[in-house]
Amino acid sequence: MTQTSQLPSSTTPKTVADLMAAAEQATGLSDFGDTQFLEGLEILVSGFNKEAKLSPLGEELAFGGLLNSLINRLRYVRDVHAHPEILQEKIEKPIVVLGLPRTGTTKLQRVLSAAPQTQGMIYWKMMNPAPFPSEQAGNPKERIAAAQEVVEMFAHNFPGFMARHPTEALQADEEVLLMQGSFQCVVTWMFARMPSFYEFAMSIDQRPSYQFLFEQMQYLQWQDGGRRGRPWVLKSPCHTGLLDTLLSVFPDAVLVNCHRDVTSIIPSMSGLMEEMRRIHSDSVDSQVIGPELLDYFGCSMDRYLKIRSQLPPGRIMDVRYEDVLSKAPELVQQIFAAADIEFNQDSLAAIHAFEAERPQHQFGTYSYSCADYGVSPDMINTRFAEYQRQFSAFITY
Repeated sequence: MTQTSQLPSSTTPKTVADLMAAAEQATGLSDFGDTQFLEGLEILVSGFNKEAKLSPLGEELAFGGLLNSLINRLRYVRDVHAHPEILQEKIEKPIVVLGLPRTGTTKLQRVLSAAPQTQGMIYWKMMNPAPFPSEQAGNPKERIAAAQEVVEMFAHNFPGFMARHPTEALQADEEVLLMQGSFQCVVTWMFARMPSFYEFAMSIDQRPSYQFLFEQMQYLQWQDGGRRGRPWVLKSPCHTGLLDTLLSVFPDAVLVNCHRDVTSIIPSMSGLMEEMRRIHSDSVDSQVIGPELLDYFGCSMDRYLKIRSQLPPGRIMDVRYEDVLSKAPELVQQIFAAADIEFNQDSLAAIHAFEAERPQHQFGTYSYSCADYGVSPDMINTRFAEYQRQFSAFITY
């Protein structure tokens, strides 16, 4: 989920001006396109410097990720000028997996993406959506190698993160990797505690972030020979509270919502966020994580329930966490039917192959409890009472 193109360097710049100058020097380009992103970048840089308590490695990864995003932005703007047909690519009927985190959304995204009839948000593509200068068309081996190097670094240095969120260069992952390039996606706060950036991300119109995602999808699709009848598969819990914004950019999206008992979700996600923050800091207070997530996902769920109540009945398909784990082929078939995609033997074989090669807990087991993260089951049940009431048929207690 974290975005960086290379392993740490002691020369990574740490101011907005220096980051932009370094990106220009690395690419020989200077046109960043619409500079709306600068407000968020300024707040992020300030937060990294003043609030996040970054470790030496975390500092290089954090600022290196910003630099990488700026480099990719410059190359994207250049390519759009040279190939305006990129912006004519149609993004139609993406399948979007919604829901609170730790509800099976990652597995569902990946089995949907494994089928040859879809386009997956593959990790290496999102880490560097722009081709490298030496890259030959159709042979992105250097971008893949860069992603594999980062994944190996995570596996070696942060096994707790990998156990909770298995990350592979050639597998689908959350499109927030792309959205972080807008410099206003809240997920960056999950990796580095910055209250100022959290307040900023929660208070602004997030449409520019979704429009940025849309354009990056056009860019990647153009590189891959166009849509060819393959819808994208998207997934992030961050979409839940921004469903109206998502639908303003992807109005024909096929929506699927995964459900699970919230008293399992919050401590499990707290454990993941602790590991996410340890990537960037040696000073992580686990007791603040639970209340922070209770606030974030509580507010997100309040908005989601309000927006969903205004949608036509049946607009969103609801699925159980346990069924994602044990009945993936049946669920994919149902989702494909809703998306007007043929489910065939190739689809079934791809799902079976994925499940055989990537069992649950493939990178290790882990445990979690409410007490570890400053919350209690009663606090969680109270905050999510209306959600659990409305979707009790899809929740196993």
